[in-house]
Amino acid sequence: MSTGDSMRRLLALVFFASLLALASPVFALDSFDFSSPRERSMGGSHVALADDFSVLLVNPAGLADAPRKFSAADLGIRAIGPIFDIANLFVGGTPKTSEIADFLGKNNYKLYAGMDLSGPIAFGYSGGGLGFGLFNKTGLRVNVSSINSIGLQAVEDLQLSGGYALRFDLGKGHALSAGVCAKGYVRGDVSATKGIVEAMSVIQDPMSMLQDSFALTTGIGVDAGLRWSWKGIVAAGLACRDLYSPAIVTQYDSPTDFLDAKPGESTYDSLDRKLDFGLMWAPPLGRLGHYIDSITVAADYRDILDLASPLPRNPILNVGLGLETRILEIVSLRAGVSEALLSAGAGLDLGVFKLSLAAFGTELGLDPGDRPCYNLLIDFDFLY
Repeated sequence: MSTGDSMRRLLALVFFASLLALASPVFALDSFDFSSPRERSMGGSHVALADDFSVLLVNPAGLADAPRKFSAADLGIRAIGPIFDIANLFVGGTPKTSEIADFLGKNNYKLYAGMDLSGPIAFGYSGGGLGFGLFNKTGLRVNVSSINSIGLQAVEDLQLSGGYALRFDLGKGHALSAGVCAKGYVRGDVSATKGIVEAMSVIQDPMSMLQDSFALTTGIGVDAGLRWSWKGIVAAGLACRDLYSPAIVTQYDSPTDFLDAKPGESTYDSLDRKLDFGLMWAPPLGRLGHYIDSITVAADYRDILDLASPLPRNPILNVGLGLETRILEIVSLRAGVSEALLSAGAGLDLGVFKLSLAAFGTELGLDPGDRPCYNLLIDFDFLY
């Protein structure tokens, strides 16, 4: 096949993928999120980067340039909201209902807190244009909107992904890559909205949530992406995650009914489609190269399709900026802005595993400052 034929087929693929991307689904589920600590501390995911294992989940076109990496496991713990203030309430035993009410009152009965445990399943490989991985994450959430409306949620996500990318040499240092990623996913979700007295009963007996509503989501999906680069110095990326990701959502009265194989009520749905565009710059360091290994600057606009939604977020919330500096081949310092909130972090390559820390903000509202939430993440990554 000639280079011209390959380019025509690539352009045709991009055209039809764009048509699918613009045809938004009527219903949509929350997307699966397995963001790395590097992404979190650099202002979110950046679709023009192609220098680590995360390209499999961010932009499959990056697999054409991604280094060979093997992921054996990963363990990350993320604290969301004032988790340490909440922990103080439990020092000395389960707090009284009045103590919980006083704490919520001091926060104007508005509170969003939780904890995520990513891994330990993070098994995969990238290299030679190929990538695959199996990932899991467990999440707990408490969302208080009033004293009589306290949302409790426990979620378990599991995803299997496999992708491939082709690289086309355009000459004079220019290259264009195109990639696709197929995936299968499962989500178990136990959730309920309770008053403060009922919520206290759950705190005293967490197993009581086994009597609350349970949803099982299963489905398959496709991600697609493009990436242009010039001599590894500048790059641009376009990625559509969940280009087409249909799902079956089965509702059960409780997890016990699911375990007992009782019938549930099934509906068809799809994951929320997201179209992202980004730029990357890795400047030559010259004499600075004696002291600094690399500097990477990235800027993205995420979820472009949200601009056409009936109730879009403020566009500034979709802008992501990131900066990373690597020193002595083992230390990475990172900073960024995402959802109009600052982020920062560091990474340390200890050979046997990589230790990463990230502090970042997320905006729960539709405008900057509506309902900011701050997060702290520590991660142990066994990537070789």
